[in-house]
Amino acid sequence: MARKSQLSEEDKLELLFRKQLKLTRQMRNMENKMSSIYKRKELFRGYRIFMLSSALIHEAIELQRETNWKWWKRGSNMSIENCQQELIDILHFVIQLSIELKLNPTTLVEKYSLKHVENISRQKRGY
Repeated sequence: MARKSQLSEEDKLELLFRKQLKLTRQMRNMENKMSSIYKRKELFRGYRIFMLSSALIHEAIELQRETNWKWWKRGSNMSIENCQQELIDILHFVIQLSIELKLNPTTLVEKYSLKHVENISRQKRGY
């Protein structure tokens, strides 16, 4: 049976980080709103993290809007493709925030794994 991809899951995460770092470097040479948060001195400590987390929140809201969450209105068919695209936008910001917070793929997986164990424990305790 042929494998779809020769990359391991860890390699895929590293690939995404490399692509995001390349995009960030390219943005520094562009003129747009996103690049402006890298060209100027931070207005306050954590400014980029604030801006990126704000963008992440709004991408999550865009994902929510793709659903029929307004129970009082006649719904429309939810587009899985649109939902996937919004999730990818969210992932871009999660990876960029990870980079800003000095998390590489290895550290991110380690911290996720620790939190995952804690979350399982919480569920067993009826959290």
